Amino acid sequence: MSDFEELANRKVSAHLSTTYTAMVTACLALPLPVTLPTGAVSNMEAVPAVRRLMAIAFDQPMPETMKAHTFAAAAFWLGAMDCYSLLIHEEEWQVSRAHSAAANLLMADGHLEDLAAWLAAQE
Repeated sequence: MSDFEELANRKVSAHLSTTYTAMVTACLALPLPVTLPTGAVSNMEAVPAVRRLMAIAFDQPMPETMKAHTFAAAAFWLGAMDCYSLLIHEEEWQVSRAHSAAANLLMADGHLEDLAAWLAAQE
């Protein structure tokens, strides 16, 4: 693996972690708080928890737009995780997968920012 590929993988991994942390924080502030795994969390724990968040997002007592932001943040994070998994497990490294992961994370971040702004206004 080239230095560029290794750096790209590290950056995507760090961004996955940062976005997941923001999702954990937002979920704890939801009207019906949702606790996602924290600490030294593996993908084996985080992925099912975020899938569950998607399943229950529309059960939250909040405006439909905020439910949609919650659902979309989880969906985009999972999409980024799928791209990252392909990056590190496939034989041939693809720059398009790194870009796709980053794009998904940027979308997740945007939805989390909108949700966090609404949650802060509710306090």
